[in-house]
Amino acid sequence: MNKFLIFLILSVTSTMILAQSDSDKGVDNKPELILSKLRNDLNALQAAFKQYELTPDGRSVEENTGTVWMQAPDYFKWHYETPFEQLIVADGEQVWVYDEDLQQVTVKPQKNNLNPIYVIINEELSTRYYDMAYDGEKDRLEWVRLTPKEDSNEVKSVLLGIKDNQLHSIHVNNQLDQTLVFEFSDLKRNPDLAEDTFQFSPPEGVDVVEAID
Repeated sequence: MNKFLIFLILSVTSTMILAQSDSDKGVDNKPELILSKLRNDLNALQAAFKQYELTPDGRSVEENTGTVWMQAPDYFKWHYETPFEQLIVADGEQVWVYDEDLQQVTVKPQKNNLNPIYVIINEELSTRYYDMAYDGEKDRLEWVRLTPKEDSNEVKSVLLGIKDNQLHSIHVNNQLDQTLVFEFSDLKRNPDLAEDTFQFSPPEGVDVVEAID
């Protein structure tokens, strides 16, 4: 899965663990119940992550590791550390991708209509843009499946793997039936983040490329 496709998927799927108070739900709304407990009193998150593509025969390829920070309503930063260093920052208006090796920054407007953040922080928008279903238990996680109600070039479905009211895994299936997996560890709820955590200014001398929708 190429870097630009990963950039697009992250633009849609990032910043997923953020705050809204719990609410009473009926037993017929198990996905909403699970997500309501997940987001209760949560407005920011820090975690280590492992990202890889899952092949049809179950192998993991193109593995990357790093650290992610997220904050309501729509801020995120992914710092890829291995095998190559890369930084992806969303400041609420734009998404910046800095590839230090290439000395290049790619910038794209941040669009949120299909961002699963709304499943966490805004019940009304999540209902508008996603169908949600309980997908059962597997690998000691409970799974919630999100299916976009409108056509998306990047996202066919999203699976959230949740345990003990924490998000441990995200599976993003795209229109090419490729699956990008994110596994989270060392999760920290509501960390004390610096004010400039989600600010980005291109370093002097690097090429800045505007991505075309």
